[in-house]
Amino acid sequence: MVEWAVFTATVPVRVEQLALIRARVRGWMADCKITHRTRHDVVWAASEALSSAIDHLRSRRGGGSAEATVTLHVDSEVLVLTARDHFAWTDPGRDPGMVDGLRVMREVADRMSLTTDPDTDVSTLVAVFPR
Repeated sequence: MVEWAVFTATVPVRVEQLALIRARVRGWMADCKITHRTRHDVVWAASEALSSAIDHLRSRRGGGSAEATVTLHVDSEVLVLTARDHFAWTDPGRDPGMVDGLRVMREVADRMSLTTDPDTDVSTLVAVFPR
């Protein structure tokens, strides 16, 4: 069993990348002996983060980053997902239905935070899951 490992991927913020990032995250976790439930939740959360970045970029018509970064860190107790980009969740004019993904993420993660740098408007999502 892998005791400590890190995965990181910076991907274009495009719909075609969703299946790719899900497959890469799922494949990486297979080597780390992560429980089935946590693998499911982490793959979903990474996909949801990229989907929110795509929604934000579409709403801004080019006013956002063209890439998002997803990082996973696993140790003997937890798996931490970190995602950085401009997320639709942080857009004050967002559709109220858009926050459903963030609400569900709070429910499936042990802990979660979403912060935005006021100077760059880049947001960082951190979600902690049991291993």
